[in-house]
Amino acid sequence: MRGVLLGGGGYTLRGQSSHVLARVDLDRAPPEVVSFSMGFLPHGFAFDPRAPTRVAVFEKKGPGACVIDVATGVTERALAAGEGRQFYGHGAFSADGALLYATESVLTEGGRGVLVVRDGRTLEALGELGTHGFSPHDCHLLDDGKTMVVANGGGPYGVRGASLPCVTYVDVSTGKLLEKIAIPSPLFNAGHVAVSERGDLVIVSAPRDGVAGEPALGAVTLRLGRRKPFVIEQPEAIVARMLGEALSVALDADATMALATHPLGDCVTAWSLRDGASLAVIELAEARGVALTLDRAEFVVSHRAGDGMALSFFDARTLRPTGERIAPSPITGSHVVVRALAAE
Repeated sequence: MRGVLLGGGGYTLRGQSSHVLARVDLDRAPPEVVSFSMGFLPHGFAFDPRAPTRVAVFEKKGPGACVIDVATGVTERALAAGEGRQFYGHGAFSADGALLYATESVLTEGGRGVLVVRDGRTLEALGELGTHGFSPHDCHLLDDGKTMVVANGGGPYGVRGASLPCVTYVDVSTGKLLEKIAIPSPLFNAGHVAVSERGDLVIVSAPRDGVAGEPALGAVTLRLGRRKPFVIEQPEAIVARMLGEALSVALDADATMALATHPLGDCVTAWSLRDGASLAVIELAEARGVALTLDRAEFVVSHRAGDGMALSFFDARTLRPTGERIAPSPITGSHVVVRALAAE
């Protein structure tokens, strides 16, 4: 089973912006593509472990969020950020589905980060935890069900006293900071993360706000095991293509390789999680979202193809194209995710 792929799309027609949530059944022949109208551009997704088609969807840097049934397209309820705050794109359900966490930025306090905690069924706010950083974005609940990993983008570069970008490990039962990993270079924020079962951490970053250059470089940072984190700097020819935001990240089945997308560099880069060595570069115009299929046999990447967008497939071991492409695709957003939306 390859699974069902979800992603967001945004369009402008006759001067009016419109947004969709796209659902692609990869196990249909040909794959079935269905789109649901949305009031905002879907960025991140959180899946209720008790109900496979019940999904919380979040806007990046904005007020939009809801819980939706992706089988029917029916919105269960819109979610509202706290007063003086905005959603920052991501969230996660607790392992038992009883709670829903979402990253929010407190605009009235310079972007201080919070994880708002909601009842997983009623969606009523119950409280909040600090992210121990500013401008929180991506978040992942580890398999222990107790620890949330949060990417905190930090404050603008060059501003005295601005908070530094970091990734924090937070105990969700107490809010206690368990570990803080600073981005090794002050030039990059902390955008999206992937964490292996071994504890390897992959961070993809955009240039921090305020960094000079048009466009400045983004980055991929690795923390392998308990070793010191490092920003990838070699090979220079590949790093030079990390223009703007290093956007999405995915691991292979054995967590020995990480893929990162670079929309402005028109490529996907692949890195060893043994030593950080470059493994491959996939040439794709405006590569954006990347995900591993459920059978772990293929990576699927959303990218530009001609005047529109497409989804292309690559062998998960060799990274060679399989020849399959879904085009046109309604997915223009930052990420794609693949899940089983039926009980196994």
